[in-house]
Amino acid sequence: MDDSTKELLIHIFLVLHILGIAVLLAGFFNNMKDLTKGIKVSPGILHGSYLMLATGLAMAGLAVDPTKLNAVVIALKSISLTVIFFIAYTFRKKENPPVWAVPAIVGLTTLNIVLAIFGSVSGD
Repeated sequence: MDDSTKELLIHIFLVLHILGIAVLLAGFFNNMKDLTKGIKVSPGILHGSYLMLATGLAMAGLAVDPTKLNAVVIALKSISLTVIFFIAYTFRKKENPPVWAVPAIVGLTTLNIVLAIFGSVSGD
């Protein structure tokens, strides 16, 4: 696969990754009124989390120049996305999930965004 095809695929996966973030955060903001009693993990939160995980791993795997990837940041992002997915998956059918579950998902999503902005690719 040539570099231009990889770049195109990375951009497509990036759009899907951002849509996953939007779906996850929309699920949170839609149910924010229930914050004090525990927000139910909506299907949007679950689907957004695994869309983020799958597309994030695909983008890292398709990197045109893997030597420019910051392995520590990629590892931290992968761990946070995996934790997000498993929290969402664990509490998806609970009628009264713990109060901390969805805010933890949103906090880890925010951490993921911060890591993406400040450290994924090292400059020359």
